[in-house]
Amino acid sequence: MMQQIDTLETNPPQPSPLAPIAAYLLAKREVIFNTWRTRIENDRLALPTAATLARDEFNDQIPLILDALDCRLLGRPEESSPFEKAKEHGLHRWQKGYSLTELLQELAHLHQLLVHELELFVSTSSTIAAIALTQAFGHINTLMLEVIQGSTVQFDELQRQEASQRAAKLQQALASLNELSQQRGEVLRTATHDLRSYYGLIRNAAWLLDQPGTEEEQAQWRGMWQRNLDNAATLLTELMDLARLEAGQETMQLDSFDAGELLRQIAQSVQPIVQQQQVQLEWAGPDTLVVEGDKTKVQRIIHNLLINALNHTPTGLITLSWSREGNFRWVISVQDTGPGLPPDVVKELGQFLLPTADSTAVFQRPSPNDPSGDKTREEQVTHLPTQSKGEGIGLIIVKRLCELLHATMDIETRPSVGTIFRIIFPMHYPNNQ
Repeated sequence: MMQQIDTLETNPPQPSPLAPIAAYLLAKREVIFNTWRTRIENDRLALPTAATLARDEFNDQIPLILDALDCRLLGRPEESSPFEKAKEHGLHRWQKGYSLTELLQELAHLHQLLVHELELFVSTSSTIAAIALTQAFGHINTLMLEVIQGSTVQFDELQRQEASQRAAKLQQALASLNELSQQRGEVLRTATHDLRSYYGLIRNAAWLLDQPGTEEEQAQWRGMWQRNLDNAATLLTELMDLARLEAGQETMQLDSFDAGELLRQIAQSVQPIVQQQQVQLEWAGPDTLVVEGDKTKVQRIIHNLLINALNHTPTGLITLSWSREGNFRWVISVQDTGPGLPPDVVKELGQFLLPTADSTAVFQRPSPNDPSGDKTREEQVTHLPTQSKGEGIGLIIVKRLCELLHATMDIETRPSVGTIFRIIFPMHYPNNQ
């Protein structure tokens, strides 16, 4: 054992023949980084993104990669893999907005600079062996090949992920477009059916008016003729309104107005319709509520909601209420005691509030004594009645107007209990709206 120790002491490890090159490159490390940055800044047309990076960001992972080159020149084990560090460098450059061309050209500048520094060392040193120089050039070339491979592998993985995400988004958008197309087709089919029905009734009433009959019968036929003519005109107007909204032809006309006064006027304007039905309409809210918005479009929203409630509430109560919510929002609510909304309309209109025991919703879950209390929410919604008219168009118009006015629409509905539409508007709009 003593003899082995003596042998190690008398024969210490020989320094690497590439040690002078390693020492030279380490001494020039700061020069290398500064020159690399300068070359890339002079190549700004090809590398525009690099100019936006701070020094630490620009040098990202490259010092550790050069440490690996130093270890190879000295024949020491590497503390980290240049390939893995290059992948991290590629990820960083991706996140900073580099293109693959920029990354490769940046690494090409570094490779050229390392070779140039080695050539400078050769020009000032006559003691280094030719085989050592060949080995040093080989180490630099091998290292940069690993760096390029690591960076491009990372870019390839990221591009694949991005392509997959884009494909998924496109597929989702296509599915949404198909669903929207189906919904629009259903709306148009329903509207066409309704128009055909109105036209048939109008034609029948016109024919009856030419037939002999009592004054009372003539009055009934004229009423039928006028009623269906009005229904057809309303439906055509709604279709044209929806077409303009979906074509982006509607814009906001912002101004200050008294919402309290406007809502009272709307409620009073539908009183003639209310008086023809076994239903009551009540309204409540501040006498004065000055807000900013598009007065005409707010009027269309509330008018459509009230007409929808009247069409689906043959008996009972309809309420219109409004209030201010702090300094930034105000809310309008329309509640009826009708049969509730069918699932297809709820899906079309968007978010549907599901009341829970601790929610702020008005329609809480049925009590244990309620015969329907053992049914789930989904079961209750499934058994809602379906619409036989085209009033769904009016609700779609409400949704589109809310989107245009940056308002939110919350819906609560329960079978045989009724529906609440709650529209929340901003009190003010930014100047660029």
